[in-house]
Amino acid sequence: MNVLLLEDDRNLQRATTRLIRYTYPNAAISVTDTCAKTIALLQHERFDLVVSDFEVLDGTGDAVLYWVREMQPHLVARFVFFSGSSGLEKLHDKVIEKGCTVDEFVNQLRGFIGGAQ
Repeated sequence: MNVLLLEDDRNLQRATTRLIRYTYPNAAISVTDTCAKTIALLQHERFDLVVSDFEVLDGTGDAVLYWVREMQPHLVARFVFFSGSSGLEKLHDKVIEKGCTVDEFVNQLRGFIGGAQ
């Protein structure tokens, strides 16, 4: 499984990478810190899952979600916000709140995406 993580905070990048790896031990994880870099990677590489913070250095994750909806609609079902921002459920139906436990993260992500891949 190829996973793309959009997170601009270095500490949270490491922590979220560990959570993803715990959930999907065989995942190859690419990390970006801006919407622009994320979209560029999506244009040139194949990903099975996108995990995105909402507020990042150059904007908000909904710009990436909008791009995915337009250009790679098959990936919308495998796009998950992992954020401390509230109200994201209005933008997308797959949201995990930062501050959750490891088990909550794993259970929610697997519930959205599926078991070990």
